[in-house]
Amino acid sequence: MSAPPRLPEPVPVLLDYDNVPRTDLRRGLPAYITQVLSVLPTTALPHRGSAVCRLYGGWYEERRPSRSATDLADATGNAFPSELWVSSPVGKRAVQVSVQLARSLRVSPGVDLFHTYRPRGAPRGLTARSLPFTGCARPRECPLSPVHDLFARDACPALSCEVSVSDVVTRAEQKLVDTMLTADLIHASRPTPRGGRPQVAVVTNDDDIWPGIYMAVKEGAQVHHIRPTSRRPWPYAAVLSAGYTEYSLGLAAS
Repeated sequence: MSAPPRLPEPVPVLLDYDNVPRTDLRRGLPAYITQVLSVLPTTALPHRGSAVCRLYGGWYEERRPSRSATDLADATGNAFPSELWVSSPVGKRAVQVSVQLARSLRVSPGVDLFHTYRPRGAPRGLTARSLPFTGCARPRECPLSPVHDLFARDACPALSCEVSVSDVVTRAEQKLVDTMLTADLIHASRPTPRGGRPQVAVVTNDDDIWPGIYMAVKEGAQVHHIRPTSRRPWPYAAVLSAGYTEYSLGLAAS
């Protein structure tokens, strides 16, 4: 009795989580991942194939999991691993999907990279327009006039108060995330134990990932670049004659 044919290695799907429009994620992560996988051709992700979806974001505030990481870990733990039915031009295919928060690199999965989420003060150069603000309903007694004074002076308008704009306005920064994704992309381009061209999917609109895509293709991988929003072709793609395919969500591949 002959042995059944071996299925390809699980396809790594490297997803820049904070690059995904929030409106798309409101439908739930399983629905979004199903949409992502539906654009991949059956040559990369066949029926009864499998995919490992890694989510990249600022998962550690110092050495503590960030709030978004905790919430997302709970959601993914409840929903995955699971079998998703993915549409394609030749019919639906069943795909076994697991999901990971990319806390470490694929080359060293036991070593978490911390300090990837950092609250910062307001960026330099913020200004306020002159009073009265255009369209203000109460220009003579605008309740936002103290805000104007705060930004104009970079200090509280009250005498002897030392509060500055950076003490009031903060913003979140992510560190290491793009380079982690790039490092994993290059690692995924290594030859598989079964031979053949490695298949890897990248989900992002961020231009910073392009050198990693170029390197992975030159190393021999077939890179499936899925862009969450824009349908305008990247100008960089012209330098690659093979090994790179670009998709937009909603445009399925054959």
